[in-house]
Amino acid sequence: MRATCFALAALFALAPHGVLAQAPPATDSLPALTLPEAVDLARRSNPTFRQAVGALDLNGVERRAALTSQVFPNVDINLFQTGYGGNLTRRAFDNFGRPIEDPQAEWVYNSSTSQGISVSWDIQGLSFLNALKRQDRTNADRVLALATRGWVLESEVRRRFLDALEQRELLDVEQAVREARVVDLAAAQRLFDIAQRTRVDVLTAELQVAQQDQNIQQQARTYEQALLALRSYIGDVDLGPFEPAPLEFEVFDPSAFEAQALVQLALEANPGLREARAGVSGAELGVQEAKEAWFPTLGLRFDYGRLAQTIDGDAFLDFSPEPNDWQSSFRIFVGVPLFNDFFQDRAELARAQVELDNQEETLREQRLEVDRQVRTELINLNNQYQTLQLASRSQEIADEAVRLAREEYRIGTRTTEQLQETVTQAADARRQVIQARYGFADALLALEEVMGRRLPPELRGGT
Repeated sequence: MRATCFALAALFALAPHGVLAQAPPATDSLPALTLPEAVDLARRSNPTFRQAVGALDLNGVERRAALTSQVFPNVDINLFQTGYGGNLTRRAFDNFGRPIEDPQAEWVYNSSTSQGISVSWDIQGLSFLNALKRQDRTNADRVLALATRGWVLESEVRRRFLDALEQRELLDVEQAVREARVVDLAAAQRLFDIAQRTRVDVLTAELQVAQQDQNIQQQARTYEQALLALRSYIGDVDLGPFEPAPLEFEVFDPSAFEAQALVQLALEANPGLREARAGVSGAELGVQEAKEAWFPTLGLRFDYGRLAQTIDGDAFLDFSPEPNDWQSSFRIFVGVPLFNDFFQDRAELARAQVELDNQEETLREQRLEVDRQVRTELINLNNQYQTLQLASRSQEIADEAVRLAREEYRIGTRTTEQLQETVTQAADARRQVIQARYGFADALLALEEVMGRRLPPELRGGT
């Protein structure tokens, strides 16, 4: 009996008391996908981001079209145009507008051939400059949309990547808990063999192992769903099975952060604020465009070419450069549409001014919202850090409680149910540490999303 007790004591002494404090390493059965690789794949495959990239192809061609249609004169070239036709008129009008018939109506034929060039330029005030500004504004909006979508894409990939890592660590915890349950089951069986425990204790330990197998299966499904969400957002149909590579992220005390300094950074880089500023610029341009209706118009036109015409078919396909066939003209048109659609023009100008006022109010509202969001996310970040500190301390206490509980179980002062309850509490404490650590990473990511940039290291307190 004493030999058996010594054997049991050795068994408990060698048992892995810290199994809940350190999860077993993940297997390398699948290729590892790093976070930079995932972001790069998403930039090349995510449908929403690819649409924004494709829209940039319009910038160059639309800018050239704006130059040729709004700034440069229009040039029309007629290389060759010829025709032959006939006309039969049986009824016409006399000098007093009365219809009369031609008793000798017959076909009259004519032909013509022409070549020439026509140059025209029509402007109204500074409309051509405003047209270029409008096109530049459109191009800048596309660039801004691409930058915004790129920022959102990087943040979303990072969030889903972290979620997959969190679910895998939780799966490792469940597997580690099962190993601890198996150790407890072996100990209960040995104590039952020497009549130190009853069959109920063995069955209770077996039930704990079976229930832990269910927890592992459920957590494995959750991990698979997290991987599926990451794969779906990346959008690469050729991406094979993978595991997220371990990611080292910094946990630091954010209490030294200055909220006002973060707000100032956010006011410069927040995507929503940048879009609001672009809206104000577009509305200011809209006011200038509305004022164009009041400006004088100027039209210039120059024509030079050849026209050969005859009342028969001699001018059809006529290539002979007769001097009398050549002609040229130059015209200047100046208009003052000050009173054309006066009230309609005033209404358009008023609408443009109201739109500008609304865009400025939207910008002011967005600034207030960014200020609130930055301060709110900073509070959440501090809260997550404190939660992590408390969870880490709770895990230390729980691990020590498991160690003492096993010793008490060995000497018979603690029942199987009490031991299993202590092990469950330790497992819960480990889960809470993992969730709090990734909660801190999510809170930091949420703060950086509002700011529109990654936090510079010099702003991180205690780092």
